[in-house]
Amino acid sequence: MRSAGLLACLCLLQGCGAMRLMEPADPMVTGSVKVQQAALSMPEGDAPSGIAPGDWAQAKLALDHALASPDKAASIPWDNPKTGARGTATPIGAAGADGCREFRIGVVGATGEQWVQGAACKDAKGAVSLSQVRVLGRA
Repeated sequence: MRSAGLLACLCLLQGCGAMRLMEPADPMVTGSVKVQQAALSMPEGDAPSGIAPGDWAQAKLALDHALASPDKAASIPWDNPKTGARGTATPIGAAGADGCREFRIGVVGATGEQWVQGAACKDAKGAVSLSQVRVLGRA
């Protein structure tokens, strides 16, 4: 009984022609695209005292995404699997006439919770640099 059911399934699969064993999925090559290195945008600025450079790099990437978001109240989470640190990056308010926008970054790591505040300034080319970066304290 079981072999009859298996035989019926095989006949159905063979008849539909959609399943071709041992053949490549799509043998036709339609063109080629050269691989290009993706450049990650990262705001310029050294890690403040007490924040690990790797954690700061992840936080700055999240800040860059938050600054580019159409949602003016974006708060982007970040984490560093190597250290276990995590947090959020949040722009505050609108950009001023000088192209700078305040931000706050939360950092939760092995030493507790800290808040970092500063200003993110965009130049004419769209590059972001961080200034007035300071650790506000531990929560």
